[in-house]
Amino acid sequence: MQAPNELVSVYSTNNAVEAEILRTALHSEGIKCEIDGENQAGLTGIISMEIRLLVRAEDSDRARKYLEQHHHEH
Repeated sequence: MQAPNELVSVYSTNNAVEAEILRTALHSEGIKCEIDGENQAGLTGIISMEIRLLVRAEDSDRARKYLEQHHHEH
């Protein structure tokens, strides 16, 4: 079982702008979210670098549900 404050990944992308938009959206829902991998993607310029959205384990279900309901991949 995960600790409530442990960070878990709820979404991944290779688009830093998309990650930032989704992080802001989760924050507006009261879900603290961090971006992991954004700096590496920007430094290397490799478009396949994975950027992950991380939230506390206790918020992960709510975050995933929000993303499923409000974010549609293009």
